[in-house]
Order: sequence, then structure tokens, then C-alpha cells
Amino acid sequence: MNPTHNKLESRKREKGQKQLLERNLEAHRSRKWIINLIFAVSLLVAVLCFCFQVPQAVIITVTLLFICTIIKIIHKALDKKIELRLKRIKQEQRKSIFKMNKF
Repeated sequence: MNPTHNKLESRKREKGQKQLLERNLEAHRSRKWIINLIFAVSLLVAVLCFCFQVPQAVIITVTLLFICTIIKIIHKALDKKIELRLKRIKQEQRKSIFKMNKF
């Protein structure tokens, strides 16, 4: 195989990988409503615990807040990870285009 064919194949592969990452990022961000739903349910449970004077309402509330915070941190970390991978692929694409134009 000639080098030009190899470059074209690698470009196609990079383009497909970039599109896949973009779709993953979009799908990941569209799932934010699930996190908001978890927050709303947690808040509702906490309010109901205090309304019905559950003996361990404070412990339940703190636990739910802790879980919500962990979920939010994990979601942001995954979002950042996907963004960084996408950014790296775009930079590699620019480098390869620059090299192709240079020759």
C-alpha cells in the first residue's frame, strides 16, 4: 500500500472517531435531566422526612446530599474527559492537515 492510501485511511478513522466522540458528548449532556430528577426526588424525600418528623431525618438528608454531590462530580468528570479526548483528536487532525499541506 502506498503512503497516501494509508494517510487517507487514518484520516477516515480519525473522522469517524471524532464523530463518535461528539455523539457521545451530546448524549452524555442530554442525560442531565436524570441528575436533575435525582436531585428533585432527594429534596422531596428530605422535606417529607422533616414534615413527618422521621427520627433520622438529618442523617437521611445529609446522605442524600452526599449522594447527589458525588453524582454531580462524576457527571462533570465524565463530561470533561470526553471533551478533552475530542479536543485532542481535533488537534491531531489539525496537525495532520498541516503536515499534508506542508508537503
